[in-house]
Amino acid sequence: MKNGDKPAHPVTLEGLTKREYFAAMAMQGILANRELQVAIYEDVKFYNTTPDNALAFHAVMEADKLLKQLEQ
Repeated sequence: MKNGDKPAHPVTLEGLTKREYFAAMAMQGILANRELQVAIYEDVKFYNTTPDNALAFHAVMEADKLLKQLEQ
């Protein structure tokens, strides 16, 4: 099992994976920063997704970057 698929809170049997948890935290930060939201919408073609999915896509991308760094 990859690190990103392991539970964020391993004491419980069910819950968020680390990837889901980190993405949620990234999304929280994005939603708290209007300037970042605008920048993400402006770069929607860079993310190869639709404007509706751009913020979520960016949050997951940031979560994946963090997990990659943690694996080193």
